Amino acid sequence: MVQSPVKIGVLERKESQTNGTITHKESKPSLSISENHEHNVKVSPRENFCLYLSLTIGSLGAIFGDIGTSPLYVMHTIFAENPSPKREQCIGAVSLILWNLIIVVTIKYSGFILMADNRGEGGAFALCGLLTGENSRLRARAKHIISIISIFAASLLIGDGALTPAISVLSAVEGLATTSVELRKWVLPITVLIIIGLFVVQMFGSGKIGLIFAPIMFSWFVVLCSIGIWRITFEPTILRAFNPWEAVSYLIREKRKGFLQLGGVFLSLTGVEALYADLGHFGRWPIRTSWLCVVLPSVMSNYLGQGALLMQHPEAISNPFYNAAPKWARWPLIVLATIATVIASQAIITGVFSLLSQATALGFSPPLRVIHTSKKVIGQIYVPAINWVIMLITISITLYFRTSEHLAHAYGVTVCSDMLITTILYMCVIRYVWKRHWIRSALFGLFLFIDGFFLSANAVKFFEGGWVALVIAIFFFIIGFSWYYGQTLLRQYLHSYAQTTALFQLPTRLGFPNVTSAAIVETRNEELERSKSLPLERQSTVTDSDNGRRTIPIINILPPSATLTNDERNESRSSSTSPTQENLFRTSLTGHVTFTVTPGLGIFLTTSSRHTPHVFERVLARVHALPEVSIFLKLEYARIPVVDIGERLKMQKYGSDQRYFYHITARYGYSEHKVHLLDILELSAKEYSIPVPESRNITFFIPAISIRVVRKGWRVLPSKLILCIYSFLKNSFPFGQRNIHLSPDHTVSVGMVVPL
Repeated sequence: MVQSPVKIGVLERKESQTNGTITHKESKPSLSISENHEHNVKVSPRENFCLYLSLTIGSLGAIFGDIGTSPLYVMHTIFAENPSPKREQCIGAVSLILWNLIIVVTIKYSGFILMADNRGEGGAFALCGLLTGENSRLRARAKHIISIISIFAASLLIGDGALTPAISVLSAVEGLATTSVELRKWVLPITVLIIIGLFVVQMFGSGKIGLIFAPIMFSWFVVLCSIGIWRITFEPTILRAFNPWEAVSYLIREKRKGFLQLGGVFLSLTGVEALYADLGHFGRWPIRTSWLCVVLPSVMSNYLGQGALLMQHPEAISNPFYNAAPKWARWPLIVLATIATVIASQAIITGVFSLLSQATALGFSPPLRVIHTSKKVIGQIYVPAINWVIMLITISITLYFRTSEHLAHAYGVTVCSDMLITTILYMCVIRYVWKRHWIRSALFGLFLFIDGFFLSANAVKFFEGGWVALVIAIFFFIIGFSWYYGQTLLRQYLHSYAQTTALFQLPTRLGFPNVTSAAIVETRNEELERSKSLPLERQSTVTDSDNGRRTIPIINILPPSATLTNDERNESRSSSTSPTQENLFRTSLTGHVTFTVTPGLGIFLTTSSRHTPHVFERVLARVHALPEVSIFLKLEYARIPVVDIGERLKMQKYGSDQRYFYHITARYGYSEHKVHLLDILELSAKEYSIPVPESRNITFFIPAISIRVVRKGWRVLPSKLILCIYSFLKNSFPFGQRNIHLSPDHTVSVGMVVPL
């Protein structure tokens, strides 16, 4: 049996070479990138009480501010067209709110949906990641559909993220008008200033913001509970609202009016989707503890107190929240409510950050810059670009609607749609990922009736302002879908038409094996011919050098025979990509390729561990040059804050003593925001003795892919428009890697025009 002339070495630490024999020194245990580090999601009092307590307190300030400030406007919105609600109407409306909180938030989200995390993250993309992962039993077409639906669901939540700060802050600042009519003109300017300040502080991170806001929010919930209990003592009959029949009978009595009022009842759920999207920031058990022990009792007490007030004084419906408090507490309550609503907007903003981070990882979004603000909790992040975009949209919405009453009509459509999609995706996770019986999935589908009722009630408000949030969602959906659709077509094109080479075959292909016998080379060429791959033709040329004349090998990659028919060529391509041949050459579309070896070090950025990158093949085919030392560099991000220097690199060496090709995998933690490639080379020279020359002889080759839309005709107009958007995004993010710092003096962009 003839042995392969190619030596392959996998090195974890520095190697030494003596008499042509490679020896390996003792290596440290390798770092597993897939290792589960979602301790923040599964943290419990038994495992780490201090971290659990810190996350529980922090979640009060960063997650539950939205739901906690809903009492500011819910009761007023429900009875907006009924200036004098009757006693039974007050009890029925409060009963609807209470059971809405119990069934939807407590049972559905806190009990069930929080269990569906994808590597510690929550939200629509977490469900998408589970349904499109390796453990899913869905087919490829179904996974594509799930991906598109998830992009739309996330876009709906981003639309909600622009509305929530506007309605929350406006409703609080409008309390100024209850003290003096002259102060009404200052409501809008103060609201805009507060919104700007809210988005500016996002750069400090949700963890720090949550801990700072938590004492304020805890005080807010104490005040809510105290006001509610105080008002209940004047009218204990309101406690009948805990009877679910009161809610059902109210809808039966009020008929169409009661159905339309469900849109106002739904406002008590503002922030529930952010609760799930923020799962990666604080964890499952801290969120549950905060909700059950602090938030739920407080908001329920306040709704009961407002209902008791309206039963005694129906005229207080103009602003039941502020009217429920004693007159002497009006100004302190306005100040506290304003601060609380600023905090309330934090939940949806951090949720949007989480969604954008997941979208980038799944390939549903351009690679936006993501900054991790915590070394203890991986989910605490800050996305500068989306932060400023949402700020501008929120300010525009505030100036357009001007009052919280008008904004209430715009709110609800997107959130209801998002909740409906979340329910459907969770049912699919139960059936196709967790592989539970279909009956369990069908039982959870009962929540679809509740989601459907709320969506129908809010859909009536579409032309009164609901269209605004939907337009925002569609805008972000078009961007996400265009990137996903374009990236899918680009991968298909590169797989079909762009040549790559298996790394273990690269030395043989380029004519640099460890030549021990001419028979070995001849045998290898025969094997290549039998596998329908491109045969190699060895040549040599003579050139001048400082020491006289020397021989430099030049390789010609021969094309397929001109006598082959089209069917034979297609068969050649299919056979070259068969599983048994593992992509020795993916295509045979190149002509004669001649190259010379140039001095210096060339680094080719790659995303593969087994094949050469497309940029390497382009340089070889177009420039006809091969660097004296070639390194294929792949970057990976571990789910730990910082990767130890001793475990930073993993190196594979291909070839022989005549010439080596190196594949380096550099691993970074999620909190390491700056990746300097020159530092990687310095470390590889120290750890593995890779010959790294002076910096002026180092060149980084990165791809610069340009998309050319070639589709014509009115029938393909939608796809053409989508590809035009993708082309613009691709030009803005040509390489697709984030947090990489490249020196312009050492970087060469290798262009490739891809017709789609």
